[in-house]
Amino acid sequence: MTPDLLGAAPSGATEAFAVGPTAFWLILGASIFLLALAFEQMYTFWRLVEHARDLGTETGKAIYRGDLAAARTVCERSRSPVADIFIAALNKASQPELLHRAAERERQRFGLWMKRRLWMIGTVGALAPFVGLFGTVLGIIRSFADIAASGAGGFSVVAQGVSQALQATAGGILVAVLAVLFYNYFQARGNRATVEVRLVVDEFLEQLQHDGRARRAEAAAAGVGSGSASDGGPAAAGA
Repeated sequence: MTPDLLGAAPSGATEAFAVGPTAFWLILGASIFLLALAFEQMYTFWRLVEHARDLGTETGKAIYRGDLAAARTVCERSRSPVADIFIAALNKASQPELLHRAAERERQRFGLWMKRRLWMIGTVGALAPFVGLFGTVLGIIRSFADIAASGAGGFSVVAQGVSQALQATAGGILVAVLAVLFYNYFQARGNRATVEVRLVVDEFLEQLQHDGRARRAEAAAAGVGSGSASDGGPAAAGA
């Protein structure tokens, strides 16, 4: 019984690691994973800049009216991820020296969030050719195994193994090409979105700073006016 099992083991191992199913499922899994990452990135970038601009316009109107509470309400109700940057700046509106630091920290977090999947796409692009090469090697191994089993050579003996090897190579290269295209596209789009968001945030910070200076000037003028009135009161009474 033991010799039979030992004799059957190589056959079972060959079937378990046959190049066709192995290469097919690996390449299919990589392609599905790649497409899922690409759709997720597309959803992330969908109208990202447009929503940021709309948010900047709405908050700018509230700041122009001097209503910071309304600006905060607009940010809290917004679904744009840029709203977190605006809220961080609004929290430091009374501290001009910390305003830009708070906004910059949130902007850095936003940049990391926006490109959080790019490394996965790059990894798929780097590994896919090796998956194809793995299938190629298995196909060649199968071809030599077929020659050994038949005791003769010829194209008809090695055709199936060579065909599967070439299919695995082609599949791996195709997935790698798609991954590189997606990576470069999302990298370029992410860089452009980062610049656009930076412009929107800078404009928001300028409006917030201008409002803060105007408020401090009004407070100073009110303080000077009240001080003059109080100083003139006793003099007028003494006269």
